[in-house]
Amino acid sequence: METSQDRFFQAVAMRQIPRIRVAGIVVEDGKVLVQQPADDPSSCYAFIGGEYETGDTFETRLRKEFEEETNARVREARYLFCVENHFRYRGQLIQQAEHYFLVSLDRHDVVSRETHLKQHWLPISTLASADLRPSVVRDAVADGRYLTERHFVQMAD
Repeated sequence: METSQDRFFQAVAMRQIPRIRVAGIVVEDGKVLVQQPADDPSSCYAFIGGEYETGDTFETRLRKEFEEETNARVREARYLFCVENHFRYRGQLIQQAEHYFLVSLDRHDVVSRETHLKQHWLPISTLASADLRPSVVRDAVADGRYLTERHFVQMAD
């Protein structure tokens, strides 16, 4: 069965150009907010965000993504770091330049506005064993380096 994530990454791979993505790291009460495709609960988790578009600033795109994908609004966003993310999806090489922000939201009871996504609060204490990608960001959140490092590289397996 082909999932919405399959269709999305097939389209990204076909472009054969690096994709620019903006994402938010929301940490509250020892947990981090992530999302996962609703039609594939075995899929990995990801940080909420989306593709940078013409006319956007990083912050306006970040705010739009949270408002489009969740019932929450971004109160504050502080730039953290960039990730050069190289990964394979079903054999296709995908490359992204991802810009991460530390985000605070106007609510804790975050739910999805989009039927193909579900949001989850993962405990930071168990993050190292979660399938949260990119793993270099997962690990930086787990050990606190996300607040001090400014550049990460995730190479394809």
